[in-house]
Amino acid sequence: MTREMEYALRILRALYQEELLSAAAIAQREHMPKAVTLKMLKHLHAAGLVSSRRGISGGYCLARPCEELYLWDLFYALEDSLFINRCQQPDYQCENRPVEECGLCRELSRIQNVLDAELRKTPLSVIFQEI
Repeated sequence: MTREMEYALRILRALYQEELLSAAAIAQREHMPKAVTLKMLKHLHAAGLVSSRRGISGGYCLARPCEELYLWDLFYALEDSLFINRCQQPDYQCENRPVEECGLCRELSRIQNVLDAELRKTPLSVIFQEI
């Protein structure tokens, strides 16, 4: 997981807990630099995960409920790919043999399926719950 992904999760957690916050309030609450917070909010907004409201009572809020969001959604919204190897990408042609005959591709596909299932297992609302 990249540092940016961690920042994105922290921003989503803050918005899950408070519903509407300014970028400065998110940065302060999550102990993040304001510039990084603004950058990540821009990415999250472009990915359709947060919305912004202008005005004196404006700020940022979740565009989708965390009960419907999973780590998988965040990874695929913000990362170029989450494939563990290029042979996992659609339409990949193995240089050595057809993908279905390649033991390496087959095993990496199995691992990719397990990873995807784990990232889709727990909604962010459960992950963000305080103990």
